[in-house]
Amino acid sequence: MDLSTYFNNVLSLFDSLPYVQTDQLKLANRTVHLRTPSLPLRERFLPALAHLLDAKEEIKPALTIWYADDNSLAHAMKAPPLEGFNAQGYHPDLDQEDIQIFFQPWQTQIFLYSRSKSIGIYWVQKVEQVPWWECTFSFRALFHLWTRDLPAQLVHAGTMAKNGRGVLIPGQSGSGKSTSCLNLLRAGYDYLGDDYVWVELAEEIKVYTLYQTAKVEPHNFLTRFPEWEPYLRNKASYKEQKAIFHVTDMYPKAGILVSPVQAILLPKVAHQEHTRFEKANPTQALMAMAPTTLHHLPHHRPNSYRKLMKAASLLPVYHWHLGRNRDQFVESFDHFLANELS
Repeated sequence: MDLSTYFNNVLSLFDSLPYVQTDQLKLANRTVHLRTPSLPLRERFLPALAHLLDAKEEIKPALTIWYADDNSLAHAMKAPPLEGFNAQGYHPDLDQEDIQIFFQPWQTQIFLYSRSKSIGIYWVQKVEQVPWWECTFSFRALFHLWTRDLPAQLVHAGTMAKNGRGVLIPGQSGSGKSTSCLNLLRAGYDYLGDDYVWVELAEEIKVYTLYQTAKVEPHNFLTRFPEWEPYLRNKASYKEQKAIFHVTDMYPKAGILVSPVQAILLPKVAHQEHTRFEKANPTQALMAMAPTTLHHLPHHRPNSYRKLMKAASLLPVYHWHLGRNRDQFVESFDHFLANELS
């Protein structure tokens, strides 16, 4: 299969549409256009990105993302050959230097991206087939493919800030990453994300918010955040999925767009009363960020690994041993920002 021909054929299908809804976003000082003929798909994907909406007059975008389902297209989109894609959505026999494709055979959705055109395409056969988690990090795969040629990287991490001081908080599932971020959110800290964030690798490392959708394991929600029940976005299904919240629903002023980052914290549930911090090293930070980030995101992994190494080498790193005492947890974090990072 010639990917360039396939991409252009798909793009022509979108270009011929008589009507599209365009939403303009501002992400890391770059303009992104989301274009779709499908209002049901828009209702699913836009909420996670709504805080990035830019109401100014439309300008030429740095990235355009088209997205649709078969019902909203004039003709059904032809799927690529189903054989040859591995579990990570990669086809080793396809030339993907310009056009990249991410396709996992068990899902009826495709991601396409053109480096030369800076255009991404998302297609799903039916709206109801969109995986629930896909709507909590809308177009993550396409944003990642876009960053290949940018001084930026999506990172599986949270970021919290206060008074212009931010900390990057990576960690595998069960490390306490998301729970810690959400406890700090509840305590009045600024929120940039608790799952995936956009890290800009300039002279000063900055984190830009990408998604303000929080996901909490059902047990954690019921025991730690029961007061958030009125804000549940998936009341009928959270026990089978995760409890999903939009941070701007609960804390409209907490969601900020950008913060300088001054440290990397490596959380770990310590099974002790008090929270404490301990110096760590860049290799430990890299090992906290790289495995899950590179596992989740498709393609050009050596390039992403180099960016993660740069972030790990430029920032001080600390182990964050998480204790049970919630009040002391917040107090110790305040003390850490005021003293260790002063």
